[in-house]
Amino acid sequence: MVVAWGRSWHEVPPEIDLLFRRFARPRGRGVTTSVLMNMSLTTNSSRIDTTTDRRAVRADTVITALHTLSRELDAAPSLEPGPAVDELFDRLVRLVLAVPDACVAEIMRDPAIAVIGARLRELCARGETALETAWAARIATAATPRAELEQFPYLDNYRRLSRMEVGVLASAATTRVRSVAFVGAGPLPLSALFIAGELNVPVDLIDRDPLALDAAGAVAHTLGYPDLRLVEADAANADLSRYDIVVLAALVGTGPGEKQRILAHLASAMAPRSILLARSARGLRTVLYPAIDVDAMTAYDVLSVVHPVNDVINSVVLARTSSGQ
Repeated sequence: MVVAWGRSWHEVPPEIDLLFRRFARPRGRGVTTSVLMNMSLTTNSSRIDTTTDRRAVRADTVITALHTLSRELDAAPSLEPGPAVDELFDRLVRLVLAVPDACVAEIMRDPAIAVIGARLRELCARGETALETAWAARIATAATPRAELEQFPYLDNYRRLSRMEVGVLASAATTRVRSVAFVGAGPLPLSALFIAGELNVPVDLIDRDPLALDAAGAVAHTLGYPDLRLVEADAANADLSRYDIVVLAALVGTGPGEKQRILAHLASAMAPRSILLARSARGLRTVLYPAIDVDAMTAYDVLSVVHPVNDVINSVVLARTSSGQ
């Protein structure tokens, strides 16, 4: 059983306080920011220093810290962006990034982490959606939308991740890409817009939430992408047979079972020999986003798996569907 500390979050055990102090994230440009947006890209924290004294970090203390953060986020009246909520997510992401690999293995073997991780993933998904929705409204209604976009504190992170993913896709695409579907586009579809620009190809924004699609469409239009098509569909039953590439967002399928069911559907719904790029996670990062079990992707030819070695949260799985013969 995991027992909370029974004290305020600011009164943390010395070894956890050491991690937070060592990997403190500088505040940027005088705006309230959250490392949550977008955790799948990178945080604004400094790069992780692997020289951390591993003897100073105990697995049970990290698990207790995660449990306490989960309780405090659960107790928050709202997960809308703001100083208090931003600070909680900030601590969560910095903790996940700062724990040494040797300690992560022990943490992941503890049965409590499955329960804590499942709850944290739900909270992170809600918080990220709230933050994307807020920024989508700001950009779409701004007098100068592109200037407002430049104020988004994670814009450079989106650009870096998208360029990385385009590079991974280029290694697998043997013919000219003519169509892309971004499944789980959300209300702020910056990744989809960057892919559309980098590949010079139409991208369809697919999401099951009509409000998210309305927000995404407004952002796309105001930023000069009027031709992006909006498709209201659930990933579990969407028809993806017309696309050369399908990008699966990290938040599509919040649990391992749901993620595998969606991947199984995509394998049958995509065109033969088309490419899937799916965002995943590994190690302690799986308390933020669900992992993809690559060994279970038997309906695909897995081409590569790219894991981050810095403060990027998500891994990337690149696969190709079968020939259909």
